[in-house]
Amino acid sequence: MKSIGIEKINIYGCSLFLKQEELAKARGKDPERVVNDYLINTRSLNPPYEDTVTMGANAARPIITEKDKKDIELLIAGTEGSVDFGKPISTNIHSALGLPNNIRNYETKHACYSGVAALDSAINWIAAGLNKGKKALIIATDFSRAHFGKDHEFVLGGTAAAVLVSEDPRIIEYEIDKKGVWTTDVYDTFRPSARHESGNNEVSLYSYIDALEGAYKHYLQNAGEPVDFDTYFDYNIYHMPFPGMSFQAHRILCNLSHPRKKSEIRESFDKKVLPSLRYAMRVGSTYGASNFVGLCGLLQSVDKINEGSRIGFFSYGSGAIGEFYSARVCKGAKTLINELDIDKKFDMRREVSVDEYEMIERTRESYIEKENFKPDFSILDSWYDKHYKGNGFLVLKEVKDFYRKYEWS
Repeated sequence: MKSIGIEKINIYGCSLFLKQEELAKARGKDPERVVNDYLINTRSLNPPYEDTVTMGANAARPIITEKDKKDIELLIAGTEGSVDFGKPISTNIHSALGLPNNIRNYETKHACYSGVAALDSAINWIAAGLNKGKKALIIATDFSRAHFGKDHEFVLGGTAAAVLVSEDPRIIEYEIDKKGVWTTDVYDTFRPSARHESGNNEVSLYSYIDALEGAYKHYLQNAGEPVDFDTYFDYNIYHMPFPGMSFQAHRILCNLSHPRKKSEIRESFDKKVLPSLRYAMRVGSTYGASNFVGLCGLLQSVDKINEGSRIGFFSYGSGAIGEFYSARVCKGAKTLINELDIDKKFDMRREVSVDEYEMIERTRESYIEKENFKPDFSILDSWYDKHYKGNGFLVLKEVKDFYRKYEWS
């Protein structure tokens, strides 16, 4: 069986951030409790001249070389925040990156599962031999709607990931014959229009748990060998609607293996899961990029991660689907992640006040389904001139007759 995995990966954590404790104070909540419950220190935010297209392209551009462009023949973008109900954002990203014309491209949608759905398609394409040595570029990109004053306002955020999948894995190699899935029909969280996002937090929590248990049990059936949860997986990465959910998920699988004390679960969590929260704690909700953000966080955080270490992944998408799968860490993976300087890029973001955050979200809302508009590049004390101009970020220049024009800063 051929090797298939991630050759390159990068995440884009947006250009602005809001401190969770400041939002808690503004909403009359206990800042310490809010931070501890959700395990979010800051949440990502973009100015109105960024969207899911720009985020995806800005994640991909730093890692895609001219040679890579020639080798890519499949481009899939996973998102629940597309800018059009017909035209896929994969076409916009294809154009922005200057990729060749002989590429199959499309968009996947299944809430927060969209990124792994795209990944699965790429892996299957390569495993079937249809790629003929070529590579796939996977983009997962999303950000939150505005939910001022609601409890789930504290679990919002956004980020994008770019993943180059090939037969030359250098980050992780997937165990493509080991996978478990679970599906049901439920309205937990959903977006019935371009303006609305609805759902029930309690239903979503229980659906997540059902999907986790169902997908993991299916994985055990398909593994082809005995699996002891404590020793089989060196690390675990869970879908993070908010980072704090990862502890609940790990507790479920720990007790499913065999019941134990909370202190024992905490010890296991701190060793096997907590390192993957490094960047999620800085961006908030990670949507379809969740597993990829967790992977980057894990590889950056663990001082010495051994070649061949097995990672158990869980991906969840409202509506609903769960998938549990696994991969092995490649030699030199940590070095490659270190070279991305992700922490440094996150440190370059601008902090916004709660008032500025609300202004940005209201401005963004005013642009939805608007036939003509030009984003205001002067807001936030001309943040565009300070951060974007001359630094090669993709931005939305204008919308005219619904045609969207993007350009590199």
